[in-house]
Amino acid sequence: MKAGSECNVQYSVRNFETDFKQRLKPSAMLGYFQEAAAAHSVEMGMGFDALRAANRYWVLSKICVRVLRLPVYGETVAVRTRPHEPSRAIYERSFFLTDANGGEAAAALSRWCVLDAEGRIVPAAQVPHNAIDLIEDRAFSGCDWRIGEADVRQAEPAFTVTAASSDYDQNMHVNNIKYADFVFDCFSVEELLARKLRAFSLHYVRQAFAGDKLVFYRAQESEDSYLITGRRGEETVVAARVEFDRVPV
Repeated sequence: MKAGSECNVQYSVRNFETDFKQRLKPSAMLGYFQEAAAAHSVEMGMGFDALRAANRYWVLSKICVRVLRLPVYGETVAVRTRPHEPSRAIYERSFFLTDANGGEAAAALSRWCVLDAEGRIVPAAQVPHNAIDLIEDRAFSGCDWRIGEADVRQAEPAFTVTAASSDYDQNMHVNNIKYADFVFDCFSVEELLARKLRAFSLHYVRQAFAGDKLVFYRAQESEDSYLITGRRGEETVVAARVEFDRVPV
């Protein structure tokens, strides 16, 4: 069976997926991306069940998102996703979020890997999949995959949370989309009202589990760019960059 080069999934933005201005939350956007990627991986013969049969599973390691506008409650949107030629062990995948008229609302570039039951990276050549004609055009170029860490020596935590069972996904650790909520909880309502989200990136460094106390630190990288570092004790679990435009919305 040959898989399609792209997968398209439609969504209706629901109220509980939006923020205090009924705009799509970044975590909900990541949820859309995750579902579209999962649907396409099944078509490619690399879905959750196929990998689980070999004691393997997908892990999202990094994602970089550029936002033109956040869709609002009640809108119909579509996610189009396409995978690219993997490197030795890294799978890149692009996402395009469009409105009902085909206008682009956001785009993302992501990096994934397949792990075995012991948490070791499985080389791409050892993961079977269905035939597919890959499209190498990515959502955008120039993604800065490097994210520095906030200096936590003098900083007060911007947000603290204890991971719980409701944060888990089917791989039995904190779901990657939950970190987006944690990261944006480092900003006040007033700050988010006074800014327009331009971009955000997440790097998943370590897995977190129920009972872990996660402490998030925030540092201003430039006028409208912030670094967020989430730690469990002395270990960095997640690193993020959030970029804004200073335009009231």
